Amino acid sequence: MTQRPNPIRSARLSMAATDDDSHEFDLDLDLDFTSRSGPQLITFMLGEEEYGVDILRARELITYPVGGVTPVPGLPIFVVGVINLRGIVIPVMDLRIRFRLAQAEYDLYTVIIIVEVEGKQIGLVIDSVSDVVHLEEDQVQSMEHLTASVDTEFIGGVVNIKDEMVILLDVDHLLSARELRALVDKVENSEKV
Repeated sequence: MTQRPNPIRSARLSMAATDDDSHEFDLDLDLDFTSRSGPQLITFMLGEEEYGVDILRARELITYPVGGVTPVPGLPIFVVGVINLRGIVIPVMDLRIRFRLAQAEYDLYTVIIIVEVEGKQIGLVIDSVSDVVHLEEDQVQSMEHLTASVDTEFIGGVVNIKDEMVILLDVDHLLSARELRALVDKVENSEKV
């Protein structure tokens, strides 16, 4: 049974007003302000699948800068290059390539979510942003029950939102520790050139 959030404050507003013809009418509004304890997600599309990232991990959303991503030789194939965002050089990872999905054309809806991993900012290319949703802690289901043939290292769980399954990404595992170190070193060396 899903528990409804507890109202933290309730207000009843009544007012009498007069319109232009001097007729009085009453307006009653019953407002509830609620507090939620679970995580908040940014949900987004990659192909036909919907994914989510904890909103506290997202630093910023930006439109994909067509022609503004600079390729850097020697980076893994799923890192399409770097961008300069207000003086900070940020590596950009295409999640479609990382997850071995069909490639898509970058268009007006393509977005980069800037996330922080071990103190470093990384851009994640996605097809489009869907929504921002609140979850209750008990809504998230782990992926432990899946067979060993399914690669779940990037997945933090799944959740059913509005009758659709959303795959929750674990941004800390999108790159291995070795890949992250190599990526940071390569980007820092490219800044010095």
